[in-house]
Parts: sequence; C-alpha cells; structure tokens
Amino acid sequence: MSKFLDRMMNEYDGEDSIVTPKNARIAAVFICVICIIAGALLGYGAVTAKGVFLGGAVAQLLFRQHELTIGKSIKSENPQGTTVSNYMVRLIIKGVTVFVAIKNPDVGIIGCILGLLSIPYGIYALAFADWIIHRKIGKEV
Repeated sequence: MSKFLDRMMNEYDGEDSIVTPKNARIAAVFICVICIIAGALLGYGAVTAKGVFLGGAVAQLLFRQHELTIGKSIKSENPQGTTVSNYMVRLIIKGVTVFVAIKNPDVGIIGCILGLLSIPYGIYALAFADWIIHRKIGKEV
C-alpha cells in the first residue's frame, strides 16, 4: 500500500501508469456522468443532476485542497496536528454540503452523496484498472 501511495503522490515519476491525480479527477467526472444518467433513467433527472453536480464540485475542490496541503503538513513542525486540522476542515465542508442538499428540495441528497464519493471511487477504479493492466503484462504493482 505504501508503494501505491508513494507512486500516487509522485505521479509515478515517468512510469507508465494510469493512476495519477489528473486521471482520478477524470474518472470522478465519468462516475458523476454515470450517476446523472442513472438518475435520469429512474425519473429524477434534474434533482439528481443538481445533487451530483454539487457533490462532485465540492469533492473536486476538496481533493485539490488535499493535494496542496499534504506536502505542507508533512514539512510542518506538527504534522499530525496539521493533518488532523485539514481533515476536520474537509469533513466540516462535506457536512455543510450534505446539509445544504437536505435543506434544498431542488437538490437530491442521494446525488449529492454520490458526487462526494466520486473521487474515492474514481481512485479505486483507476487502481483496479492499473492492477489489471500490470497483471496482464507481468509487472508488479
């Protein structure tokens, strides 16, 4: 797992892998599009789309914020405190996003939660695809 995280943080330093932060964002957008299509097929198109858009946009911004602050927190005097405080800020922002989705009847709560989960599921999908690709060509992941 540590090798995977090192490669994710260093964007593989020229290795031929598909798991990069940029590709994670693209996979997350793809997952959001799938969720919007599924919501439209179930008859909740506009409400689901607004929720997925809200959750996906917040997830993308929080992922970028996490990317920018992880290097700073490692180099700080109190890395554990910095990491915990950054995590709590992201958690509060996610909570406010879900609260807004609950209070606003035009925004679907399920779509919002699916949008917020798009980044982790995008990373899992890329890691699985990377594992499949490297397994077929015989490289260690």
